[in-house]
Amino acid sequence: MTVRTPDFEWEMEWLEKHDYHTVTLEQVYAAANGGQTLPSRPVVLTFDDDTLDNYTVVYPILRRHGFVATFFIITNYVGRSRCVTWDQLREMQSHGMVIGSHTVSHVDLTKLTHDALQRELTQSRTIIGRELGREPIVLAYPLGFQNGLVVQAARAAGYQIGVTATRGLWISRVSFMTLPRVSMGGPQDLRRFQRALGLPVTL
Repeated sequence: MTVRTPDFEWEMEWLEKHDYHTVTLEQVYAAANGGQTLPSRPVVLTFDDDTLDNYTVVYPILRRHGFVATFFIITNYVGRSRCVTWDQLREMQSHGMVIGSHTVSHVDLTKLTHDALQRELTQSRTIIGRELGREPIVLAYPLGFQNGLVVQAARAAGYQIGVTATRGLWISRVSFMTLPRVSMGGPQDLRRFQRALGLPVTL
């Protein structure tokens, strides 16, 4: 589920060199609903969990290329050892990064009681809103697990976008509450990277 720093660096360089433009999930949602136009070759970057390297490694590389991304955080983990702090998240948000919810404690939402499910979803939004000034509308389901009841509860809690661990590229007929993603973990090479983007493989 992780990418080595040198691989991530050349991937971002490749995207910039080939005129890709990073956009947020919120921008994609707005464009799909006629609210704005996306740039050419848009790509969404997402990162799960609260690990400190999101701030010390990923964020500086993104800024160097003028890129943005969405970071999904577990509110109970913020400020723990080797995790991001609220001050770091505020800085990231001030430079265009979107801070989304990964729930309060990163549990399988499909196994919770109704009340526990509501707490995981609503308290996360409330805490992020209190700390960062805006409640997120984007959610990453812990472990990617969701079902109809979880999706319904997420909508009721105020989320408009939900991402899963299902592999695949976004297409217009996919619900915004169950978006697939492309996992980029493990050793990388150009061919694998191009295949992940749905592109013809070149040398």
